[in-house]
Order: sequence, then structure tokens, then C-alpha cells
Amino acid sequence: MNEKERKEKNSPSTAGFVCFSRACAAEERDALMRGSDNLAQIFLPKWAWAVSKIPVLRKTFIQKIAPAGIYHYVIARTKVFDESYMVALKDQFSQIVILGAGMDSRALRMAAMNSGTRIFELDIPRIQQAKIRIFSRKKVHLPKELVFVPIDFNTSDLLSVLIEAGFRLNQTTLFLGEGILMYLDAAAVEHLFRFIRETSASGSRVTFDFVYASVLRKEQQYYGEKGLFDTVAQAGEGWTFGIEKGTEEKFLQDRGFKLVSLLTPADLEQKYFTTREGRLIGRVNGTHCIVLAELI
Repeated sequence: MNEKERKEKNSPSTAGFVCFSRACAAEERDALMRGSDNLAQIFLPKWAWAVSKIPVLRKTFIQKIAPAGIYHYVIARTKVFDESYMVALKDQFSQIVILGAGMDSRALRMAAMNSGTRIFELDIPRIQQAKIRIFSRKKVHLPKELVFVPIDFNTSDLLSVLIEAGFRLNQTTLFLGEGILMYLDAAAVEHLFRFIRETSASGSRVTFDFVYASVLRKEQQYYGEKGLFDTVAQAGEGWTFGIEKGTEEKFLQDRGFKLVSLLTPADLEQKYFTTREGRLIGRVNGTHCIVLAELI
């Protein structure tokens, strides 16, 4: 089995964990903890669906399978990306491209807000085909704006793949890279940002999350970092790309973008998990940050 086959074979583990976490979060009783993805449960097998519905089982299972702070991070990240998606719909962007869509359900959850924005979901064939089969089996109505685009991010030509799927050049476009950059090699990351810069209109946006480069070096600087890199690698999905802390704005400027917002773990804790009285109800894993940027 070559490297490409190994990654494709194991990739559902990450997509499955994120989906399960979102389904569990949607069942949380505490409003601060409650997740925004109320459709994630349709992708779960029966046993996982049952676990997500029972508080004690839900809590025990998440604690057992999730590294410290990752569950809270997934809850917060989903909300940030939801907000970015909704703003693009409100601003009547021509297109939204979801990179590594996994079991994402935004095209369905926010269909009523969509007044004509084309939604392109990109992912490796194995995950995408499994998702389509679930939609078909459960007779889920898919919005006409949704287009599924199979791709291998490290080897496929992004332009030709998207053009064939109906992507239009020089349009205002939102690109969502949720849990994808850290799995790409440096060349693929450069190609992605160059693609966005060369094919999209000024004012187009990109929202993505990333890990600090020090995490790849196993420097153990952050909450929840211990063992996290190895855990991901053991799942057959090792992280290969990170950004040095403090260089985020320069990273974007060098590639033709301006930084709109940088959300650190502390920012996410303050925004999503802090009560009005100032009490923190949950910590966010410290290895990830989320960037919102705009094409200059």
C-alpha cells in the first residue's frame, strides 16, 4: 500500500470523530456547550447515535477518545466556520468552496439563506462517496446549489478539477479549510493559496485553521499537546504543515491576503466557553488557531 492509499484508507477516522463530536455537542444541555450542527447525527451508525443521546455515555466516550480540549475546539471551530459561511451567503458571494468537507452539512443547514451561491464540496472519493450514499439511503433532499467534487489535494490539479465542476473564475468566493491545512505538504499549501489568489475576485475570503509549527516538532508548549501529534499519526493521518507562532500575518501578506481575524485558543475560550460572570466552563486545545483572511 502506497502513501496515497494509506491516507485514503484511514482518512474516515478524522471525519468520523469530527462528525461524532458535532452530534454530541448538538445534544449538550448547557447553551454555551451546545453545538450548532443539528444534522451531524444523520451520519452516525446506530450505536454512535445512541451514545450521543445519553449524557453520561456521551461524556465518557468523548473523554476516552478525544485528546484534552479537542472536543471544545471542534465545538468552537464549527461555530466560527458557520458564521463565516453565513456572512458569505448574506453578502451574496458567488461561490463557496469547502475543502475537505467530510460530513459537513452547512449546504443543508443553511439552504434557506442561500439565494444563489454555488457550494462546492471537495474531498477524497472514499469519504465523499460514503457521504452521498448516506444521503441517498436516508432520502435527504440536496439543494440544487450543492456540487460534490472528488479530489486528492496533494496530487490533483485544483483548477482543472473545479472548472470541470462548474467553478467560475474571478468571482467573489469564500474558501473554507476546516481541518485540512495541517494534513497537506508545503507545496500543496502554496498551490492552494496561489490558486485562490489567481482565480478569485478581490474581496474573496478564506477561513482556515492550522497548528503551530512547534507542534510538529513536539515541543510540548500548549494545553492538550502531549501525545496529540502521535495520536494523529497513529490514525494514519499525520500532520505535515504548520505555521510559526507570530508569523500568521506575514504568512498571509506574502501570499496576497490581509489578516481579518486570528482566533487563538484563548480567544475561543473567551468567546464561546466563558459565562457572563467570567467563569470558564471548558478549555480549548492549545495547538490550533483559526484565521479569517481576505484577498487583497
